[in-house]
Amino acid sequence: MDTKLIQTALAPLASWEARDLGLTASVLTEDFVLTGPAPEPLNKEAWLGFQAIHNAAFADWKFNVKTVEVQSDDMVKVTIQITATHTGAYDVAKLGVPVPAIAPTGKQRTWPVEYFFLTLMDGKVSRVDVHNAPDGGVIGTLAWLGVQLPEMA
Repeated sequence: MDTKLIQTALAPLASWEARDLGLTASVLTEDFVLTGPAPEPLNKEAWLGFQAIHNAAFADWKFNVKTVEVQSDDMVKVTIQITATHTGAYDVAKLGVPVPAIAPTGKQRTWPVEYFFLTLMDGKVSRVDVHNAPDGGVIGTLAWLGVQLPEMA
């Protein structure tokens, strides 16, 4: 098992849980891309904004890593099951989702199991492809909070 590879892959999850945007920025490549949890792929700047939105809304966010599998010398698959409590405004309008900020509800949630495929380059994470369950990601989170999305043209 390649411990360094695994540590690199888990670094952005740990920095998110630590609520440290600077640390998250430092473990991602400049051309970083995230696909899956948001309606559109996110670059590094957008990912940091995505994290900030979730940090504000879910103070106790945990990824709860279930398994870590080295897929190749530059890819790691991580199985997670997020838990969190909605304690702050969830403002996904900052992501371009056309809904107003959702006031804290105090609701606790365990998200469905999801799979992160992290691509690594030069000791940093260059890409994360998230395989969301149907009720996962931003859309699943909004549904859980009782938000119905407007029809998109």
